[in-house]
Amino acid sequence: MVESLLLSWVLTVVFAVTAVWCAISATRPGLRPSDRLSSASHLAMSLLMIAMVWPWGMEVPASPQLVLFAATAVWFAALAVLRVPCAHGYGSPRLAHGHHAVMSAAMVWMVAAMPLLMLGAHDSGGGGHHHAAGAPASGVLAAPAAAAAPPAPVVLVSAVLGAFLVLSSVAWISTAVDAARHNLNTADSTGTPPDPHATRLAWDAACHGAMSIGMGAMLLAML
Repeated sequence: MVESLLLSWVLTVVFAVTAVWCAISATRPGLRPSDRLSSASHLAMSLLMIAMVWPWGMEVPASPQLVLFAATAVWFAALAVLRVPCAHGYGSPRLAHGHHAVMSAAMVWMVAAMPLLMLGAHDSGGGGHHHAAGAPASGVLAAPAAAAAPPAPVVLVSAVLGAFLVLSSVAWISTAVDAARHNLNTADSTGTPPDPHATRLAWDAACHGAMSIGMGAMLLAML
């Protein structure tokens, strides 16, 4: 859950866009079953990330989320180990699947660690957390509230995961830009329309870059 209303809306828009693209990808004709299942898992990830941004997301049962994303983490790790081809088409399939496995593991971590990360949260006004509503505004409870800080290991792991996801998004975004530019340059030099397949691949990379930076920002915002 994010205290900043502006950041909440930015993340909501980002994950709504990635959810739409993942839904389109999951229903694309002729897609390999493994790629279709992977796109469906990213769709679920995007939708649940939207829920995590807002206070009502705390009401979503945690256990099904933990099971789902633990399973998807194992799924992507298996695809990486087996070197299954990736529908993105650019770069190493093993690295792509490995990154998706880390994102799934980060989802497991966020669901499990969010209650602990919320321990140090405070009511900041209009966007405050619901568990702080009704608390006295006096300083009587200031010391206990300050003492209820999340454990240092939880903060450290969240910070490392968040930083990794933000930094690793650069590779996806640069891939998307390079692919789109190459596609447009090829179309200009040959006088033909841009290749729809190459355009889709560029959008795929952009989608995963947006998901990575959004999840990383979410983790860092909860610290």
